[in-house]
Amino acid sequence: MTSRPRFLGPASKVGTFTVDAESTGTGRGTWEPFIDTWNDRMGDLYPLPEFSAPTVDGFQGTMRSVALEDTAINELWASSPVSTQAVGTYEHDQIRLYVGLRGAVALQDPHDQGGDTYVSAGTYFMHHVVTENHFHTTPVIGTRIFIFPGDALRHLVAGKPRTGQATSPAAQILMAHTTMVQRTVSELSPAGAHASRNALLELAKGLILDHFDDREPTFTPALAQAAKDLADARLTDAELSPAAIAAQLHVSVRTLQRAFASLDESFSAYIRRRRLEEAAEALTASGSRLSVSEAAALWHFTDSSHFIRAFKKQYRATPAKFARRLT
Repeated sequence: MTSRPRFLGPASKVGTFTVDAESTGTGRGTWEPFIDTWNDRMGDLYPLPEFSAPTVDGFQGTMRSVALEDTAINELWASSPVSTQAVGTYEHDQIRLYVGLRGAVALQDPHDQGGDTYVSAGTYFMHHVVTENHFHTTPVIGTRIFIFPGDALRHLVAGKPRTGQATSPAAQILMAHTTMVQRTVSELSPAGAHASRNALLELAKGLILDHFDDREPTFTPALAQAAKDLADARLTDAELSPAAIAAQLHVSVRTLQRAFASLDESFSAYIRRRRLEEAAEALTASGSRLSVSEAAALWHFTDSSHFIRAFKKQYRATPAKFARRLT
């Protein structure tokens, strides 16, 4: 029997529900419970189109939605194509933001665009939705779809859809905030959920204007998370430094340091810890022949002695002893 998606949160319109193909199967067993739960929780506010039979019967993937009052974050990862069958005649007043993570989403003649739009990995598209439009995806797809109330952003988007790169500083900050919301939403109080929703809207405005206020305390956690995400992707990069990440996010080093001031470690300490974690994982991997000197060089420690001292401080064992203990 298919389990019903969970809806967690402190209020009826604040929470998260999740359907995962790994736990509920594929095809209708995954798709229909998710759609039923969406319609129960958000259908009056944001009605869904009708999806094609191949989408419903052949779906293989995971879907997750987080609702913050009148704002929703939907994330889809699938190894089967998704397409609409009928879009209905509902009148909408919402802003949608599509962020491509892998594959592509094709939107058929979205309002104000004047032609079809393709949102591929690493790009985004934001537009004012007045009437639903058909869409289809590539067979392998990963995307985040944000839904914002029209009143909040219509004056910035109506008649002028926005496109851009998901690697822009404003997009990176928005995505970092989104990840934090997805991770913590079930623990948020009503006041916390409201604050997260407002921050999400402000960051969406920043994306439209290609600027965010790095002095705004509300955005500090998202800035720190974005810096961590960028650092994690560059741990073997010799040029990785607080200055390099600050430049990538278009903020000053001082602003970046301030974002980490309330955390347990500085940004430099975060980079060092993550490099040591990656080195520890590599040294203990099955069949690994990585030497201590090679690990020190790969993760850019000054020399083997420096690497061994740092490793011993974090793991209370030398790299050699740590590897023997875990292999």
